[in-house]
Amino acid sequence: MKSSRQRFAEFRDKLRKRELDPVRFADPNAKPVDVVAMGGRHATAPGGKHVFKRKRKQLLTEYRIMLRGYMWPVASLFILITASTLLTMGMPVVLELLIDYPAAKRGLSDVTWLHRLPLGGMLPSDPWKSLGLLAAVMAVIAVFSIIFDWMKLLATQRVNYRLAGTLRQRLHDHLITLPLSLLSDYKKGGIVSRIMADVDQVVAGVNNAMLIPYSAFLRVFGIIFILFFTNWKLAAAIAILIPPILAIHVMLFRRLRPMWRNIQDDRAMLSARLTDMYGGIRVVRSFKRERSELKEFGAAQDTMIRKQQYTAVLGRLLGTGWGVFGPAIGVVIVWYGGSMVLRDEMTVGKLVMFQSYIFMLLGPVSQMIDSIQNVQQNLGALDRVVDVLDQSPDMPDPPEARALRHTAGHIEMRDVRFRYTKDREVLSGVDLNVPAGSTVAIVGPSGSGKTTLVNLVARFFDVSSGAILLDGRDIREIRVADYRGLFAMVLQDVYLFDGTVLENIAYGRRHATREEIVEAARGANAHAFIMELEKGYDTIVGERGSKLSGGQKQRISIARALLANPRILVLDEATSALDTHSEQLIQESLKGLMANRTTFVIAHRLSTIMHADSIVVLMDGRILEQGTHEELLERRGIYHGMFTQQFQRHRDPTVERMEWELGEKAAGV
Repeated sequence: MKSSRQRFAEFRDKLRKRELDPVRFADPNAKPVDVVAMGGRHATAPGGKHVFKRKRKQLLTEYRIMLRGYMWPVASLFILITASTLLTMGMPVVLELLIDYPAAKRGLSDVTWLHRLPLGGMLPSDPWKSLGLLAAVMAVIAVFSIIFDWMKLLATQRVNYRLAGTLRQRLHDHLITLPLSLLSDYKKGGIVSRIMADVDQVVAGVNNAMLIPYSAFLRVFGIIFILFFTNWKLAAAIAILIPPILAIHVMLFRRLRPMWRNIQDDRAMLSARLTDMYGGIRVVRSFKRERSELKEFGAAQDTMIRKQQYTAVLGRLLGTGWGVFGPAIGVVIVWYGGSMVLRDEMTVGKLVMFQSYIFMLLGPVSQMIDSIQNVQQNLGALDRVVDVLDQSPDMPDPPEARALRHTAGHIEMRDVRFRYTKDREVLSGVDLNVPAGSTVAIVGPSGSGKTTLVNLVARFFDVSSGAILLDGRDIREIRVADYRGLFAMVLQDVYLFDGTVLENIAYGRRHATREEIVEAARGANAHAFIMELEKGYDTIVGERGSKLSGGQKQRISIARALLANPRILVLDEATSALDTHSEQLIQESLKGLMANRTTFVIAHRLSTIMHADSIVVLMDGRILEQGTHEELLERRGIYHGMFTQQFQRHRDPTVERMEWELGEKAAGV
């Protein structure tokens, strides 16, 4: 395992060669085989120059697109920023008048330019009254500044919170439609990182890319105009110091964006690793890998911290220029401005006003520098978010797709071929006819294509060639939502959500009543053990159903499928991981679930599929045998060999068959 020091050295070397995290996420659908997907364990990025998929201008355009529905809130926010900025810029003028007039025993009526304003002829000539008027003006400016700042804060929060919610929903809505293979590449931790952390960064970019620059530019140009209007010579002397500082910024800030993007990727990989590790915590502990996992996480986190510190130092160099610029300006003002006061070319009040505006100028300039630095991080997050939004949805409905009104459930596969990659065909010319309401069992060795076949039937993937028909219609001509609504699946690896038993069963049908849920649980032989739980149907099952046994979880999944009342049912190794007693209970539950439904059963235990209307033997992606249990035994082919081998050390399979038939009669099937 590489240490964090070695990893950070590689990061520096790639940064120097401009090879930082080259093509990650450029196009997950077409990535080269040797490119490691984000969030992988012990993943490293290959060499090559880093090329961002979008330019900075394109990403800023994305912000304008996202804000289309928020034009009025954003416009009102800009109005508040303008009002607050103009009020703040008036304070040094009041200070200049205070020093040059009341402090010099003069009244405001002596100020020539004030007479051009409305009510300018009513200005007091008495110094004390002038002092009181200026104090009142300062108080009004202060009060309204506070009011506008509060309004600006509330408006900013409103825009940010609503925009974050909208963007998260948009990202979530799109992610849930993406192909399963692409979601697998992104990893669970990476998906959560995009929806939560990246969206927060993107929304922060609204401030850094729009609001802060607008406020800063308004103050900067306003102050520069006032300074040149007040005394252009002193303003020009100060302006000479600006170009060197800008040159430093141009050289540094371009390096920050790929660095922040790299840090965002590291954060996503750490999140994915944690999700992966705690999801498999039993495996980690059983192999005593806690220490190695902690070391790997520690090294990865320390590497990210080193990168963050290094990037922060480079970013801070942008502010250091202005840190030097401030004292230099002070020296120029004191020396050059003071000499102008001594030569009576400038009043003390104007010099103080000049100094005040210069200090006010440093604030927005510093804000612009920080926003330039932060926007690189925000654009890195936006780049990752837009990468996801640019991915094509999984099997979009064609324009001619029609709604599914009624179906019998007759499935037919015609010369179906499928491949995950170009170099290997998983299914080769499969022809299969499953009449409505019948049960077909699919058997064969691991890797023969059994799960792929049912995934194609459920349309989790589309066939590479050939066709799958539902009641004579190509399933690609049916709306995906309607078609998948016909299905329910009971899998070996049952997934229960971290909620109550009631909520997990109700997942099969959103608006089911409690009575319907209980009835489904009774049909799945689950009601009795549910009532023995601490809170019955309101018992929390834990993450992935960790508080329940395997048989209990399986029966809840069957109850969920019963409640959904599917037309087509898929059973994928639904009993292979259970003990004999639990298997018998599950088999009884499955009899009711399979009644009058088109059912696809994948099973290794052949005793569980002897009742099937048809049994298909699949090997190397091809159907080699097909028939009923008795027909296949009579042929004495592959199925006969599998059946004999499996039961030669167990009880007589005829007894198993008799028990199943007796159970069917007792259940009235």
